[in-house]
Amino acid sequence: MGVELSLHDRVVVVVGGGGGGIGTAVCDRVAEAGAQVATITNRDDHGAETVARVNERGGRAAAVTADVTDLDAIGPAIDRLAEQIGPATDLVTVVGGAPPEHWHRLLDYPLQSFDHLLTTNLRYVFVAAQIVARSLVERDQDGAMVHISSIAARGHPLLAGYGAAKAGLESLTRTMAAEWGRHGIRVNAVAPSTVNTPRSGRTETVDAASAAIPAGRRGVPDDIAMATLFLLSEHASYISGQTLVVDGGAGARSAALDEHDLPAAVTNPAIRRRFGG
Repeated sequence: MGVELSLHDRVVVVVGGGGGGIGTAVCDRVAEAGAQVATITNRDDHGAETVARVNERGGRAAAVTADVTDLDAIGPAIDRLAEQIGPATDLVTVVGGAPPEHWHRLLDYPLQSFDHLLTTNLRYVFVAAQIVARSLVERDQDGAMVHISSIAARGHPLLAGYGAAKAGLESLTRTMAAEWGRHGIRVNAVAPSTVNTPRSGRTETVDAASAAIPAGRRGVPDDIAMATLFLLSEHASYISGQTLVVDGGAGARSAALDEHDLPAAVTNPAIRRRFGG
């Protein structure tokens, strides 16, 4: 008998479930596992594409458009999804990252970038998770949450704000697991290293980042989606408060500096040009 990762009778809210990256892969995988997919995106077309793709494959999905930097918009977005597809049983928070304009050397790091990255990688997660958890407790419903972190939480050159936000996210994950466990809510995080997504700015050539990873390649969105699916499933029923590192074995080597005094894992041309690489 094979092992099935089933999410039948679950409603999974994916914050950032469109655009062809990790969130898109998460939506596809949880839908394949039988869950109903409810996604929040910042673009109408991304949400529509996710809904169409899931529905075409026989699943059921709904999407709303909201900007998670507007913390007051998150609650109404989750409410609208509940009206369309049912109240959430599970939550995956994917929105995050650090655009090139928010990479800085620490001596010159502007507070504006630091604050922006805290909002887009940490503060909205707190708000969304609290809303979903309150609903679960009120309904006496078990649930699971997975927050997408990063190996930058362990420290990474040029990413002080992003790394601090993700470190805070992992701490918040553990606190959520500790406080909400008695309500049947499990909370974990997944920490990728470099992942080839539409936003990564990677060319198709073999680069230093791939060479530095023992697995011999950069991650792809589905690597992260499969780890997320496992943590949501009943096969992870005794796992909570943990961060699962999904990095192809790169570990601390991802932070090594190259001859340009830049992290070897950084291959986005816009970022490398900014720092003379």
